[in-house]
Amino acid sequence: MNNPHETFVEVRVVTTAGVYPESGFVREPAHQPVKVVLEKAQHALHISDTKGWIAVSGKHRINPELSYAENHLEGRVEIDWGPDHGGGGHA
Repeated sequence: MNNPHETFVEVRVVTTAGVYPESGFVREPAHQPVKVVLEKAQHALHISDTKGWIAVSGKHRINPELSYAENHLEGRVEIDWGPDHGGGGHA
């Protein structure tokens, strides 16, 4: 069943190379996999290698293969995307 009133989210991706989009948020369909916006960010920010990178929204790691809806993300979403430094810190 197609929904004529499709749900959207507003997304910003924050990386060590910069922020995508440069200002504000980009509007993406809620059913779209998160990886689509990450690929746009990678291209726009000229990031060559994202192997081993993780995506986090709030305090929750998200699965880029799943949609925003499947990751329980809605409204305005800020995604921190970068290398996985593992848990804990250095004393």
